[in-house]
This record gives sequence, structure tokens and C-alpha cells, in this order.
Amino acid sequence: MSTFPPAFFAKNHNDRVRVLASNGFPRRMPWTKKLIAMKHCIFPYSEYLESTETLHEALNHLHRYGILFLGSTPSEVSAIERIADRIGPLRNTFYGPTWDVRSIPSAKNVAYTSQNLGFHMDLLYMASPPGLQILHTMTASTRGGESLFSDGLNACFAVWKEAPVNLASLYNFQVCYKYKNDGHWYQQDRTTICNPIEFDASGYEIPDLTRSEQEINWSPPFQGPFERDIGMKDISRNGKAEPGLSALRVYLKAAKVFKAFLEAEDSVFETKMEEGTCVVFDNRRILHARKAFDSDGERWLRGAYVDKDPFKSRLRVLNEQLGIPKE
Repeated sequence: MSTFPPAFFAKNHNDRVRVLASNGFPRRMPWTKKLIAMKHCIFPYSEYLESTETLHEALNHLHRYGILFLGSTPSEVSAIERIADRIGPLRNTFYGPTWDVRSIPSAKNVAYTSQNLGFHMDLLYMASPPGLQILHTMTASTRGGESLFSDGLNACFAVWKEAPVNLASLYNFQVCYKYKNDGHWYQQDRTTICNPIEFDASGYEIPDLTRSEQEINWSPPFQGPFERDIGMKDISRNGKAEPGLSALRVYLKAAKVFKAFLEAEDSVFETKMEEGTCVVFDNRRILHARKAFDSDGERWLRGAYVDKDPFKSRLRVLNEQLGIPKE
């Protein structure tokens, strides 16, 4: 039997300690193009590396909005490693701990072509997709190739406001993501929005989408085929089957609505990633895309992943070091 003095509970069972241990982060803020353009700021690379206060401000911005830009990043292949190390260790995948995005002839992956690349998230076909993605522009002499970003969290709220039943389908219907290429075969089934939606007697209860545990899965370029007969059974409501109202049909309708909100003009933040610019974004919240570009010039980006746990750990430690949140 263990015994604990009252002082132990006074120290460890209070709101501040609980918040610091479980979260301690600012609420996530859904954004539109207009809002993120207003909040858009570029943190200097050198200050991000050297200043604890700047790092804390940058990572809080990343947590709140899901995206962070760094400027004046040197054109060195190791610069991306230094950026990642300020957050946590690199995530190694079959691409390696870091990788290069360049257009190459006869590419097996659309990311390595000069074609338009639609909105997606990376590696959803893995059991544990990376939490953060980092892209550092080394060379950008092509015409076109603008980077596009859209907030999946904002799209969820938009779907909710239009029709809660569509949001429920995104929570419940499993979608296959698959990568079978060059000696690899990864495959996972995921709902579009993680964590089940709750219902009550009055109908749909909106979940707390702003909490940090909520994750989104959307990657049509790497979506696998639906299994035969999946979602074909008629949905039952009030104990009665509704012919023609299958789970698959409901999901496809919901996915179409979700896609429309993601790609709406007022949802998309567009930027030309110039040399020396680096972007860090939440791979389980922010959708990224790329416009086609002219292959006459050169477009070279360095990429890397960092898991979400090291990011949360770093932010908690910084909060504690800087006395944030205060009593």
C-alpha cells in the first residue's frame, strides 16, 4: 500500500498542473484565406535557431494555425535538419530521414513531376503518419509551382454548419489509403475525421474540433479502391432501413461537400515559395497542393517529417521554462 501526503495532491492535482501535463497549448484556430493572410508572418531562421522566446512563439503559432513559415534559410542541405532538431528527431521513412522534391523523367510519384498536385496529406497509408512536414525551398527558378494550403479544421466546421449528417459520415466511414510502388506496399483504412462523433437525444452534438487530439485524413491522390460491397448495406434509421441510402452514398456526398470547402477560393492560401523559404505544417490538419510549373527552370525542395509527440513535448517544456501559462 502506498501513502501520499496531502501536499502531493495539492501540488499535482490542480488546474495549472493538469493543463500543463495534458495540453497547455493555445486553442487551435480554424482559418480562411483572409484570416491566415492577416496572421501570416515569417520567422527569421537565425532567430528560430538561437532564441528560446522566438522558438516558443513560432511553435505556438504552428499549434494554433497548423502552419509556420521561416525566412532567410540558407541554401544548405543540412538546414532542414537544424530546423527539425529544434522540435524533435527526424522521422525516418522509406524516403529516408530527409528527401528531395524534384521533377524527374518517368516519375512513379506525381510529387516528382511538374504536374498539378491536388490537395492531400502525406503517408496516410502508414499505421502512424507523421505529424509535421517540413519543406525548404532550395531553388525556385520555374514559372508556376505555387504552393497551396487549406485548413482541414475549417472545412470540418463548414461541413458541420451546412449539414451535420455529412460530418457524421466523415467520422464513421472508412476509406482505404494505399501505396504500392517500387517494392513497397503500404495500406491503411481511416475515417476522414478521427475520434467518433457523439449523439444525444436532440440530434447531433458537435465535437470539440479545436482540441489537439483531433486529426483529419484526406489524400485522394493516394486513395486505394473501396472493397467490394463496402458501405452498400442500406442505412437504418429509427429501426427501419431506407432503401438506396447506403453508407457509401452518404459518404460520397459528404466527401464532395468537404472537398468543395477545402478547395473554395476563400479557403486556399496561395504562396510562391521563394528560395530561402521554409514551411512547417501539421500533416494531420493542413492540406497542401501545388500548381503545375514550367520545367524549363529548376524547382528543388528539401523535405523532412517530425512526429507530433516530440513537438508537443517541446512546447510543454518551453511553456514550463518561460512560465506559460502563468498562475
